[in-house]
Amino acid sequence: MNFLRTQLLTISPNWIVEADIKGFFDNVDHDWLVKFLAHRIGDKRVLRLVRRMLRAGVMEDGSLQIDDQGTPQGGVASPLLANVYLHYALDLWFERRFRAACRGHAKLIRYADDFVVCFQRESDARRFMNELPDRLAQFGLEIEPTKTKLLAFGPQASSHAKHMGRRKPETFDFLGFTHYCSRSRNGRRFRMKRVTSRKKFRQKLAAFKEWLKSIRSRMPTRYVWELACAKLRGHYAYYGVTDNHPGIARFAYAVRRLLQKWLRRRGDKRRMNWEKFHLMERRFPLPSPRITVSLF
Repeated sequence: MNFLRTQLLTISPNWIVEADIKGFFDNVDHDWLVKFLAHRIGDKRVLRLVRRMLRAGVMEDGSLQIDDQGTPQGGVASPLLANVYLHYALDLWFERRFRAACRGHAKLIRYADDFVVCFQRESDARRFMNELPDRLAQFGLEIEPTKTKLLAFGPQASSHAKHMGRRKPETFDFLGFTHYCSRSRNGRRFRMKRVTSRKKFRQKLAAFKEWLKSIRSRMPTRYVWELACAKLRGHYAYYGVTDNHPGIARFAYAVRRLLQKWLRRRGDKRRMNWEKFHLMERRFPLPSPRITVSLF
């Protein structure tokens, strides 16, 4: 994200393309992937091992599913293989062919299958939107139309939004954050700010709730409390970036409510009211929301 901020300051883009590849990890073509790896790996035994790993399949509902496409999402090697695949399918094409024909500055910022592209000129951005589906189709990939969009972004985005009859500029999501146009404290300079995206906020909260359900009464309260503290610290470590204190504060508040509800269900509901919960917090404080990553 720091690289994205730097690019916005360097090339001063006016347009952003937010793109999403439909079911990327399920549609990686094994033959293409092995060909890409062969550019850097000369040992055929290693390539055979990779192919076997890809063909190993996954267990779904007790049955083994084997496919000629896809990599196991969540697997240790999957992010690495995703980077290799899109390096050849997307990055090189953009850097060597597409950008060479652009009339203004253009920059692609990608992490695994999540990427955005910054443009100075609208014409270059629209050409990218037109050419991208054909390029990805060559490698068995497809754009998700409902999650792919072109939006005005940058110092002129506010005036563009007013011209289009909107109250404020559009936003885009990248790496779990919603990025939006704002101003510096003195109001003189454009600043891109970010907040935890609604999708990720709901996912993380649902995961925490599911974790509480899974342990039920099997674990002493003390250990549950310690693990909850660790989970909060982990959340702050990633989402505690500049400007996102409201986002992590909302998450901490929601987690506190879930913990109190869980403690009430474990015992006598009259015992763990909010007053008792606050007393417990004073004795065993939950980590306070704090910014852990400065993007300046």
